[in-house]
Amino acid sequence: MKSTPQPATVGKFLLWPPLWILAAAFLVPPPGPDNKSLLGLPDLCPIKALTHIPCPGCGISRSLVCTAHGELSRAFVLHPLGPVFFVILAGFVALRFFPKLQPSTKRINTVAGVLVVLLLSFWIVRLIGWLPKPP
Repeated sequence: MKSTPQPATVGKFLLWPPLWILAAAFLVPPPGPDNKSLLGLPDLCPIKALTHIPCPGCGISRSLVCTAHGELSRAFVLHPLGPVFFVILAGFVALRFFPKLQPSTKRINTVAGVLVVLLLSFWIVRLIGWLPKPP
């Protein structure tokens, strides 16, 4: 019996983290008017706490929450890649329910590589001062 090649599937493991992140983004209220914290918590970034320099992802949690609440202009101010990551997380969840649309492992790795390059490029541009640092 000849087996047909199956598309690479986004495993069960990849469903749960995006699902929980999206659920949290919808359940957590948006940051206050100062855009500085979620739920009144202090800054939780260890890199920023140790070096006083924002990390590549600083502001992305607040950006995801703002995106979930439809506040896209605030989301882009906090981290321009936040809405992009939100769509990708939603895509991972949606792909889990439509197995015929599963992308190949090569495509997933390519998208992941592009996102890492974008995140690091954005971070460098922020450090140079061409874009404002997150509040």
